[in-house]
Formats: sequence, structure tokens, C-alpha cells
Amino acid sequence: MNLVSVEEARMHLRVDSLDDDPWFATWIPAVENAVFTWLKESWRAYEASGDVDSAGDPIPAEDSNGDPIPKYAVKAAILVELAQQYRFRDGSDAGAVPAHWGHGYVLGAGATSLLSGLRKSTVR
Repeated sequence: MNLVSVEEARMHLRVDSLDDDPWFATWIPAVENAVFTWLKESWRAYEASGDVDSAGDPIPAEDSNGDPIPKYAVKAAILVELAQQYRFRDGSDAGAVPAHWGHGYVLGAGATSLLSGLRKSTVR
């Protein structure tokens, strides 16, 4: 299940043609995977039901179809990252992270700032 549909992505990017649907079919799951990787724990992407599983992690709330409900910030981050990847499909430097930020960024600054409050912190 994709958190963002091709239709939502087309609307966000103001794409009227179906010509780019193969691009969306590849990039929507790729960006969603990058978001889950960045968050470190998949349950952080979803609204909580109020219950927890055996590990103590929140169980995602479900919609009427039984699908987990993504948080608005997660959907927004996916759309922002898709827009960046769509605009700079040639791999140009638009998504470059400044050198003083260090390494390990898998998302652009826009998506990262939307998700920063949801990420599991890592202390070394």
C-alpha cells in the first residue's frame, strides 16, 4: 500500500498527463521507503490507535478499509520529496546536502524538516 497515490502526486506536481505514470510507479515507493528508513521505525509514520503491541509500540489507527492512517506530515514529506526528485530527475545538485551537515541524509531539507519531530533519536 502506497501512502501517496499517483493521483495525489500528479495533483501536487500539477501534472495533467499520464505520460509520467511509470516514473511515479518507481519513485513513490522509493521515496516512501526513504521516509521509513529516515524515521527508523515504521509505526512513527502512522496515527496511533491508542493501543500498543507486545513490544510497547503504538498500533496504527486504521481507516474504513483496514489500512493504517498516515500522519499528515508524512504524506506532506513524501510529496515534497517527490517534487524535488521530479524536478531534478537528472540528478543535479538541487538535493545536495551542505557539507557542514555531515553525511547520512537520504531526504532533502524540506522533507527532513517536516519529519524531524517524528524521528527516533539516536544517541551514540
